[in-house]
Amino acid sequence: MENHFVKNISFENFKCFKKLEFDGFKRVNLIGGQNNVGKTSFMEGIDLTVCSDTTISFMYKLREIIKNRQNSLYDNFEIDFFYNDFVYFNIMSNINNIKIEHINNNNHIIKEESFLEELDDEFKDSKKYNSYFISSVNGKNEKISLNYFIRRNYRIITENSEYISNFVHTSKMSERDIAIFYGNLVNLSKEDYLDKSLQIFDNNIIGFKQIVTNRNDIVLKLKLRDREQPILLSSFGEGINRYIAIICAIWASKDGYLFIDEIENGIHYTNYPKLWKLIFDISKEANCQIFAATHSKECIEAFNKENKDNEGSYLEFYKNQKTGLINIKDRDNEQLEYALLNNGEFRGE
Repeated sequence: MENHFVKNISFENFKCFKKLEFDGFKRVNLIGGQNNVGKTSFMEGIDLTVCSDTTISFMYKLREIIKNRQNSLYDNFEIDFFYNDFVYFNIMSNINNIKIEHINNNNHIIKEESFLEELDDEFKDSKKYNSYFISSVNGKNEKISLNYFIRRNYRIITENSEYISNFVHTSKMSERDIAIFYGNLVNLSKEDYLDKSLQIFDNNIIGFKQIVTNRNDIVLKLKLRDREQPILLSSFGEGINRYIAIICAIWASKDGYLFIDEIENGIHYTNYPKLWKLIFDISKEANCQIFAATHSKECIEAFNKENKDNEGSYLEFYKNQKTGLINIKDRDNEQLEYALLNNGEFRGE
């Protein structure tokens, strides 16, 4: 059942990682560390590799990540996936192996380490484009124009890839995106599961309602015990939005992968244990591998307490003071508990 899970990954010249390797992912993986140590970049890199079974699917996912993060139009974003001044990066894992190089005819000089040397002569013919990518996904080499990459204005359909991948970002999720996730949950006949899960957080909630108006607009509401009419979801705080988004996203990622950035956002610390129990339970039933990032000590504590069956892994990101490079290490339950109880270092301090 877990054969599709990411077990290991290796980055070279990808975003803030000159070189970074990790082996030992589990079903639920929590990532901690200080700001600007690459937690989000790490998840984006894994997201790329699980969605990239072809060059085109890789390019579309790359573009989708940039658009979501930079919140910009396709013809107005910057490609920022290369470490420092490098023009290529590699990502290798047990799922896929990816290499990509950006060629600019005006100033590019092919170096010995460039994997472009491995390509046939037809790929080295650079007269057609001033700027383009050479990519290699699982050994298949292809060329794609930078203009094509930027201006093809349509969204990735993740179902084209072998596995489904979803990303819950730091900001409050739009009701449109929640409705899309909820639609997947309905297809799995898990509406009651969502309602019961919400009642764990607030026993005044009876259930979640998705209503289609006469104009085909979708309105999200919650039915409460002390109110006769359902209440608009937008009337509630960010916390309930976050609960619903995460629960629906796990089911929407059944037999695939889910990435959650700053998972604690909007959620009161007293509800972290309930949230982590649900995440461990639902991810197991949905056969979904989860990667989440956090800054919160209370969130890490709750994760560790709910990791009773050792199905989760805590990864600590930190910057090596001597080399300036970002490193990663995992903490088992006992090591993490000791650090938490004794004011030790567990977030890359």
